[in-house]
Amino acid sequence: MKILGPRRPYWAAFALALLSAGTVAAQTAPEQSCKSDDSAKIVRIDDRNERVFVVVKIDQINTTAKARKLLFPLQASLKQCRSNWGRTWAVSFFSDAKYAGYKSDDNLASLVANGSWAKAYLGEYERQTQRLILNPAERERIKFLKVPLP
Repeated sequence: MKILGPRRPYWAAFALALLSAGTVAAQTAPEQSCKSDDSAKIVRIDDRNERVFVVVKIDQINTTAKARKLLFPLQASLKQCRSNWGRTWAVSFFSDAKYAGYKSDDNLASLVANGSWAKAYLGEYERQTQRLILNPAERERIKFLKVPLP
């Protein structure tokens, strides 16, 4: 084709550079792009679904007061590093970083199958509804809390 003319070889390089930039951004550590305090460590960020995956201990989120204390600084951090999320973000709480992810993730299939993923999935908070679900993957232990944030 004559439209691209002598610049045609550069388009492939340009496209490759764009793809590489996207890969580098996707691999950026959550700590570098979104700061979290010591009480709640952000271990993964899902920008597409506006969700962060956080490692905590269950006694940090098992009451409304404790959950608010933990969610306040997390919300402040998200306002800085993901301001476009507004109030539509969500948090998935896990006991260990190796479980942090969706149960449909291929790399977690064995942990889901043996039941350890469900036990490690401590809670889920939806900012828009202000609802915290404790033990969301274990029906016999599930508990709901209302945790309002300003």
